[in-house]
Amino acid sequence: MNLRTTLIALALLAVPAAAQTQLVRGEVDGIQNTNRFQLKCTTVRLTSATQNLQALHDLTRQNNLVLEMQVVDTSGNGTSLEVVSASAVTRQHDMGNLRIGRSETWEVFAAPGSRIWTFFGSGADTRYLPLGSFGTWILGPSAVPFMSGVASPGGSLRTQFTMPNVPGLVGVAFSSQSVVEQGGAFQITNPECKTVRAD
Repeated sequence: MNLRTTLIALALLAVPAAAQTQLVRGEVDGIQNTNRFQLKCTTVRLTSATQNLQALHDLTRQNNLVLEMQVVDTSGNGTSLEVVSASAVTRQHDMGNLRIGRSETWEVFAAPGSRIWTFFGSGADTRYLPLGSFGTWILGPSAVPFMSGVASPGGSLRTQFTMPNVPGLVGVAFSSQSVVEQGGAFQITNPECKTVRAD
């Protein structure tokens, strides 16, 4: 299943865009040298009248957790979201580090037997694409398939990835996200993003 087919299938099954709130899995990230916040791996601004965004940021940064947030698109174009509620859940998607010439483990956690499709793309091409109860897709249209398969009896799909030894990639940011299907129900995981390092 390619990215276009996956997203079209989810969009057709998603609740109407007019729904009051939208599910987003991810993390609250601080915007450097400001008191403002954004959805990690994107430039989508986060605000909240009811949630302490600094506390949510600290919670996920200090633990192996992500958030399931209900948000409202206050901008009308996906550039600013109001966080209405948030709860911590176990991380579903982990892309490891991206270090030149080093082998890293990418892993997606899901119920045994679940089908998983993982994609990656440019960190500069992320956006907000709400897909109802399935979650929110943040990878842009240039995302490409990375791995696919079935979750093991232990509850994960993993693969080893070695970043090509191309010095020009150092400092380039990449993002990744997965779609999980179990018993006909789809779920979009939290996104992950990393910058390529030399060591």
